[in-house]
Amino acid sequence: MHFLDYKIYKIMYATAVMFVLTGAGCFMLGAIAQQNISYRRIRAIMLADPYVFKCRQNIFKALGFLGKPSEEPNITTVHSTETVEQEEGDKTLPIKSKSQADTSIFTKIGLWSRMQANKMVHLMPLPIGPAYDSALETEHVEGIMKYGFPGMDEIHVYKNFVLSYDRRNRIPHWVCEHIKNDCFTSIDQRTVFKPNEYITDHSIPTTFCPNMRDFRNSDWVGGHMASPQNYKCDYERFVETYKFPNIIPISRGLKNHLWRRLEKYVEELAKRYGSVYVYTGPLFMPQRISFRNWAVRHHVMGMNTVAVPTHFFKIIICEQDGDDLPTMEGFVVPNAAVDKEMDLRSFMSDIRDIEHFAGLKFYEGKQNLDESPATTSEDNDS
Repeated sequence: MHFLDYKIYKIMYATAVMFVLTGAGCFMLGAIAQQNISYRRIRAIMLADPYVFKCRQNIFKALGFLGKPSEEPNITTVHSTETVEQEEGDKTLPIKSKSQADTSIFTKIGLWSRMQANKMVHLMPLPIGPAYDSALETEHVEGIMKYGFPGMDEIHVYKNFVLSYDRRNRIPHWVCEHIKNDCFTSIDQRTVFKPNEYITDHSIPTTFCPNMRDFRNSDWVGGHMASPQNYKCDYERFVETYKFPNIIPISRGLKNHLWRRLEKYVEELAKRYGSVYVYTGPLFMPQRISFRNWAVRHHVMGMNTVAVPTHFFKIIICEQDGDDLPTMEGFVVPNAAVDKEMDLRSFMSDIRDIEHFAGLKFYEGKQNLDESPATTSEDNDS
């Protein structure tokens, strides 16, 4: 009878141990899966949310309980000694660092388990931890926004530009791009044919997004804030400039002449300096309605009431060797047909004035208000 009870006790004990080990294993697998899901979601969100992007390192550190330790474990034997002066007398007593013998058995088991979890993580096909292959996506956001975000309203990140979207007016607040000379040295043959219609961005609710019907039978046409002419080396980046968040109603006469000349001037600067940073966006300038009263008046277009700005601004930032601060140029042009022979210098503006009317804050570099920009004689339809 006692032998039978002992055998039953052993079976119950083995069953209990098996349940504990199975539960611990399932917990570890669940933690690994949850960590992987969390990292995937954070990587997706941080490319669209600048706040998450800014504090990404702290988030990754908080979630990295299964990641590799940045420092060597304490079980490593340290042969160095430290001396501490006593308050009474001149004697010093050596204090030895913790050695492997002083480490608790539970600490060793915990470190061993963590090392085994690391091995398991690296054998899995799914990426886990902050060291992932899509780090280039993070770097390209930092590269585009090197000189800061002028505003933080609804940020959208694309392959070749970053913008802040204005849901009320259905147009962007600003668009920032980093234009490099490399993209002007080759042409993707697929960019010869442009899309027949502008492309809907499904990350923006349909209620706040314009459509092609808004642009039909109108006095204005779609204007690109980030020009597709800057990305003819890559078809995907070229097509991305045709998305609606990058499009603003613009006068046809302005788009085909003066605005095209301004884009060509940006291209020349990119070829001269290797790359330039460009901020482009709409302005709604006040007009005098009486002796003492001013008002902001602008048209809207289509059933979605897409706002038609009264002016546009373009800020160009050039980096020159040997200068601590970059050179900046600001332009303000009216959204109307103007004399196509006018000098671009006539439209240069103080960047502080652009900030005042746009409600944005730009980088404070050296403003170039004296030198005349290079004029271009090419007036091609885009």
